[in-house]
Amino acid sequence: MPASSVPLFRLVYHSQATHLLRPAALTALLEKARAHNQGQWLTGLLLYAENQFMQVLEGPEPALTALYAKIKVDPRHREVQTLHFAPVERRAFPDWRMGFARPSPEKFRQATGFLNLAATPGLAAHPPRELWEQLREFAQSEQVSR
Repeated sequence: MPASSVPLFRLVYHSQATHLLRPAALTALLEKARAHNQGQWLTGLLLYAENQFMQVLEGPEPALTALYAKIKVDPRHREVQTLHFAPVERRAFPDWRMGFARPSPEKFRQATGFLNLAATPGLAAHPPRELWEQLREFAQSEQVSR
């Protein structure tokens, strides 16, 4: 089935890193993720700061579900929280196999602040539009490797 006819979904999660990831480890992670994502029609943005991840992934539901199952058991992650998982009409990051940025702790807290991580019992069915706007603006204004 062509990628254009497959329904799209968006997944947002937050997790704690089990240990500090050095630049070389992050580069290796990104290279592997980008190669995988290209073959699965996945796109998105990964933020890493203060030993935390927040990731937005977009693509066909089966590919997202399979990748997320691997992320949940990846030894680099703990306390993986699903913040959002829903169908979408179009991608927020259509050209990014996996955009990546290491924002300042302040900017990371600002981005994750929309999701109230401490109080999120499960899925945030409708993260505010402001979050998507902020992530897009953040991605455009910061140095994001693609």
